[in-house]
Amino acid sequence: MRNYLPPTLVAALVAALATLAPAAAAGEQVVRDARAETKQLRGHPRLDILRATAGHRGGLLVHTVTMRRAVTPERGRERPLIGLNVRGGKRSDPEFLVFGAAVFKVRAKGDPKVVADAELSSRGRRWVYTFDPAEFSLERYGWVAITSKGRTADVAPARRYRTHRP
Repeated sequence: MRNYLPPTLVAALVAALATLAPAAAAGEQVVRDARAETKQLRGHPRLDILRATAGHRGGLLVHTVTMRRAVTPERGRERPLIGLNVRGGKRSDPEFLVFGAAVFKVRAKGDPKVVADAELSSRGRRWVYTFDPAEFSLERYGWVAITSKGRTADVAPARRYRTHRP
């Protein structure tokens, strides 16, 4: 005896999934970055950001950074980080940085202070940061993805923050 789904049930499932997909992607902000836009990035493709997104999964914020080449997680100085700007203009310094397994508050004087946990996962060229914004009150913020190897190598978007409303 074969187990199968009736064609009408399959059609209903496909229609239901098709209506859910746009709703899941509706809150996602996407930034595409130029490929190898500087001499440094042409020589170091692991640091070249091609795409960055900000979206939601339940009550969590999810930021995904896609690089031109696979990045090895053990190379801490090459991991992308996310800058969050909640008060300033489109070019001001970020108030929070998401790096590794933590969200840091950037302070004018002194070292950054850990204010929330983050989850970092990577696979191939893609890095994903997931964290709870309730820990540090983000209602509306600008965000930027940055790669660094001692100094800033690539920023996406290139000239300013991308505004996101959770």
